[in-house]
Amino acid sequence: MKQLISIFILLWFCFLGQAQPLTEPDFTWGNCNYYNMNIGDTVQFKGTDVVLLDIKNHYNTLSVDNDTIELKVSRRSLPVSINLVRVFVADNRNVKNLASNKAVHGLLKKDALVCISDNKKHMTSLDSFSFPVSYNDGFNWNLNEDNHMFSYQGNDCNSSGAAKSNEGIGIALTDARGIQKHWLLAMEDSKVIWVEDQKDGRNSMAACILLQSNSNPSIYYVYDHLFANTVQVKEDQEVRQGELLGTIWGDENWSYLQLAVVQSDAIPDYKNRYANCVNFFPQLYELYFKNTFNFTKSFTRGKVDFAQPPQFNGNRKNLLAFEEYAGMGWQLGDWNTADKVMFCTKGTHGNARLKKVLFGTSKAECRNPKNYFDYEINVRNGVYRVRAQVGDVELPSWQKIELEGVEAATYNLAAGEQKWTSEKVVKVTDRRLTVRIYVDPENRKVAGISEIVFQQAY
Repeated sequence: MKQLISIFILLWFCFLGQAQPLTEPDFTWGNCNYYNMNIGDTVQFKGTDVVLLDIKNHYNTLSVDNDTIELKVSRRSLPVSINLVRVFVADNRNVKNLASNKAVHGLLKKDALVCISDNKKHMTSLDSFSFPVSYNDGFNWNLNEDNHMFSYQGNDCNSSGAAKSNEGIGIALTDARGIQKHWLLAMEDSKVIWVEDQKDGRNSMAACILLQSNSNPSIYYVYDHLFANTVQVKEDQEVRQGELLGTIWGDENWSYLQLAVVQSDAIPDYKNRYANCVNFFPQLYELYFKNTFNFTKSFTRGKVDFAQPPQFNGNRKNLLAFEEYAGMGWQLGDWNTADKVMFCTKGTHGNARLKKVLFGTSKAECRNPKNYFDYEINVRNGVYRVRAQVGDVELPSWQKIELEGVEAATYNLAAGEQKWTSEKVVKVTDRRLTVRIYVDPENRKVAGISEIVFQQAY
């Protein structure tokens, strides 16, 4: 039915007539071309028509070479390839509307910003670009940090009020604070524009570097939260692809690199360094894995913690929508523009906070069409022992828990009270371990989950 509607919309635009197809991108980076498009606009790329048919919240319907596809804004999702064309949606007006820091989304001028590239080429040439963290000390990118591209940064324990879009991509380096480990590298041949040492109390050891691309002078790289004592470069210095820049410091909570690619006709100053952020998650994924294939990550045992303070697990709060390469996540949909669930953290403990209506009274407010939420984990088929800790660290809660279809518990708990379900033995036949949490359909009480423990028995 959706496909018939999309075809009808496409024919309707053709019947009415439309503006000349877009052929020149708004800007380029590497082998990628970014086009601002309104609904009904067509981009002609290498003989292929790419049409923006519709948008719903963070989902976007496109026609690519007469095939209809539906793509999320690629905050953590990968591009789709159809014949000679690779495409992802870098931003849209609904995602931008959630953010109080609109300048971060400054490159978006129309309904959506669509990135199109030649499927026969890498998005960024592997000969000319490097992943920004050295592998020499055993670095491993988790990809599950909650400070991903344009991540919705709402208030802890509070769904109301202003929320920000994350500025670039945070890469956790939790074991490297203040030491010479996991060296940061220039992504391509560049010029150092400035090095800013932050002299503001708690962050007095932190520094930020701005590089200007030699291949495209309107592209800049922001490396933030470096350890000032290890910075290896200075203003006006030319650096080569892969050259050492420094090691990490982080902020008062944890150690991470805040990395951004910025497109600007003028040199960004430190205060406005995150204006006009380029969505570059697919390119960074490609630089790390050398391709954009959506590999499957799977587990036989593990412990999943929700909403712990970032210093404990590299800001992996496990609030995000399911991605195959991450191997776990919440099954959400086009109803949830933030593409994540709420949370609350108190001291060293936290929980994912679930309600029929998420993010109430904020711009991200949304209603789950179902009375439950599913958290899924990729596993091998077999028999598993599973249990979960539920409840909310701050508010009274009500929740009913099912573990792979087996009812585990129904708890009506006091404020701050948490309980473990009994251990259940369940059989997985679809390679997905599903933890289902039913919520109060009247939206009066929250539900919470703090931990899932699972292990294959046989």
